[in-house]
Amino acid sequence: MNIKDKNSSRRYKRDNITSYLLSSEEATGARHITTSLIEMQNGGKQHIHSHDTEQCYYILEGSGKMTVGNETQDVVAGMSIFIPSNEPHGLENTSKSVLRYLSAGSPPFGKKDEVELWPLPPISESLEQQ
Repeated sequence: MNIKDKNSSRRYKRDNITSYLLSSEEATGARHITTSLIEMQNGGKQHIHSHDTEQCYYILEGSGKMTVGNETQDVVAGMSIFIPSNEPHGLENTSKSVLRYLSAGSPPFGKKDEVELWPLPPISESLEQQ
């Protein structure tokens, strides 16, 4: 059994967003999926981007504006958004509180991309080095 929590996961921090890589080839040996937990602070914005991996975002908490392709809609906790492969997409936190969502993608990003996309070591490793 391979159990991860956000403090033992690789991560990135930018644009008022912290993303924790939970399940992936590099982190857990997953061969068919990448999952991450994203915490987007007030004013956080995931810029429009695209990639081969198709994704599903599940909004856990908060609200925002989600863009997929040419469409932008308000999203709130409890909603699931499917993002097709290579479709431009992005999300912005429009609330005053944190926006948390779980992202699942397939095929997985792969070890090389994972290290580049989530360059920071786990919080638990950072604390050990202090």
